[in-house]
Amino acid sequence: METATACPTSTATILACQKIAKSFKENIYELSSIRNEWDPEYAISLNVWINDTIEKYYAESFDSIKDEKYREWHEVLVAGLQSLKVLRAALKVDFKKDKPFVKEVFKKLGYNDYFSDAKNGDHLSLYKFLVTFAENLDEDTRKKISDKGVPDSLFHKILETARQIEDFKCCFEALESENELNTFAQKDVIEIYEIVRGICRLAVAYYQFDPIKRDEFNFYKVMVNL
Repeated sequence: METATACPTSTATILACQKIAKSFKENIYELSSIRNEWDPEYAISLNVWINDTIEKYYAESFDSIKDEKYREWHEVLVAGLQSLKVLRAALKVDFKKDKPFVKEVFKKLGYNDYFSDAKNGDHLSLYKFLVTFAENLDEDTRKKISDKGVPDSLFHKILETARQIEDFKCCFEALESENELNTFAQKDVIEIYEIVRGICRLAVAYYQFDPIKRDEFNFYKVMVNL
């Protein structure tokens, strides 16, 4: 079996895309008001493309999202996002009188680049966020934050999650790097993922005050509930 379809991340991604595309089609008359190219024909063609891709390349790999490796991957993501959210909240509380420091930390540790997409369900952004955090956290920054009351165990949790997520590096890289492509399946899932990720960003903003609808376009929540 090819790398793309053997990877539980890839299988979960395409199945989440399928579910989101279905919600997109069901809500297209409302969502068409926020994007010129969004119309029923566009929604139908996206669903057909995804369904065809699944039938061609993924029909035999659905069990991979039920195995122990996928459950481990899911638990790592949950733990990582939760810890990053807690640290962000603590920084805003503890350093409310030192906004330049907070701004510097958010930029250095990846919050500026990845937090918004990660909390809205983009697991590729969460992966990049954890990697950036682990690479850029220095001892002086860690000590300054800890001295304000943040337990060192919180940093340990984030860094341990970043270490664990490296076990799935090949899966995440296959979602973004054309240099990793070696099958038509990988190429299709990357293109589909980028399109659906864009739909999610816009739809989540549109349904800001409708939590039920909003969750239908939260990539991570959709994937967790497969």
